[in-house]
Amino acid sequence: MLRVASVVRPRARRTIDSVTEDLEHTRNVRPAPPPPLVEPPQPGRSSRSVPAVDIPAPEPTARPADAAAATAPPPPADTASVPRPPETRRPYRVRMADGVVVSLDLTVYLGRKPSVPRIASDRRVRLVAVPSAAKEVSATHLELRQTGEAVVATDMRSTNGSTITVPGSKPRTLLRGESAVVTPGTIIDLGDGNVLELLSPERLTAEADA
Repeated sequence: MLRVASVVRPRARRTIDSVTEDLEHTRNVRPAPPPPLVEPPQPGRSSRSVPAVDIPAPEPTARPADAAAATAPPPPADTASVPRPPETRRPYRVRMADGVVVSLDLTVYLGRKPSVPRIASDRRVRLVAVPSAAKEVSATHLELRQTGEAVVATDMRSTNGSTITVPGSKPRTLLRGESAVVTPGTIIDLGDGNVLELLSPERLTAEADA
């Protein structure tokens, strides 16, 4: 029987030996440990890289009403028991063309057939009708209102307007709701011969005494 002897080439043996050495080296080398985990800073805990900062709580602010109440001085104890003196404003007057004098203690509306406007700030007014054969005067033509120590004339969107002549000034025509402050001695022409004159309380009192 013929025997065949196995032949190992030296080059192949060196290759196997090198592989064996590599395996042995791999077994002896320990893997590098993973990098440490950095825990992010949490509320209430301090960190070396990010120090904790205490933020002071905001101070309670007073509301405007509370602040006003705190700073306002207390009312006197006897305020409610002291009655207020009545107003002593003396009303102006207006003299009509026929000599009749009308007081401006209330708001006065003049016209051919005056009526109370739909929007009126006063509960009580005075309606003064004037004759107008040619109908140059509108139904509700002019408003005269005393405000404090001044008198305001307002055109009530009349057809022909109202011509006013303030002492020391040129005549001026009020049209389409215009207003003007008038002084004693002012002449107001509504048309159709209706010429009015504004009188001061002092002049009226002097004429009454005479």
